[in-house]
Amino acid sequence: MNQIVDNAYSVTSNLFGPASGIPWWIWLFVVGAIVFKLLVPEPKTVRDLADERDQMLLQELLSKDDEGGKKGKTKDKKKK
Repeated sequence: MNQIVDNAYSVTSNLFGPASGIPWWIWLFVVGAIVFKLLVPEPKTVRDLADERDQMLLQELLSKDDEGGKKGKTKDKKKK
């Protein structure tokens, strides 16, 4: 158990300590990149945009069918 703790301590000090070969500002950049990736949403692909457009058109068509009748027609007939 003590050997595992010693190994973990030596690995951690080699990565983050003053004797590490990696400068502190590189670690700051890595942490900043991870936070940026988590906070900024990915842009939608063309395929995703097309799927959203298709869904909206389909909902519009289905809602017109539910209203009953065709566009431009009136329900009441004119009296003569």
